[in-house]
Amino acid sequence: MERRDFLHDISQATVAICAGSLLAACSKSSDNNVTPPPPGGGNALITANLNSELTSVGSSKTGGSVIVIRTAAGNVPASFVALSLICTHMQCTVNYDAGASGFKCPCHGSEYNLSGAVTQGPAPSSLKKYTVAVNNNTLTVS
Repeated sequence: MERRDFLHDISQATVAICAGSLLAACSKSSDNNVTPPPPGGGNALITANLNSELTSVGSSKTGGSVIVIRTAAGNVPASFVALSLICTHMQCTVNYDAGASGFKCPCHGSEYNLSGAVTQGPAPSSLKKYTVAVNNNTLTVS
């Protein structure tokens, strides 16, 4: 094999490897939105003792990529909202702003209200909602 052919073959192989690595790094992974199960099993994403946690309107508790917020008085499911903290635009983690009663994505400026609805794009859809249950004074998000 001549030197010129050898260098040509090596350069093509290098380009192919780099292109494959670049494509793999840029692709979306379906595992990015998966919230790990809570310790000890079960399907609860967040639990809270309402005697000592989430006692005032606007207070919140996070667990993984999920947040639960008290929106009203009373220990009933309707007094809470549980949402994903993952922006529906580019899967960045949104920040909860209790003072503004909503969420803002630091990556591209999307904003959501307390019900998870988009109030400012570019996010294409609402934040994912989770089910809130209250049994005695224990709140569970699943």
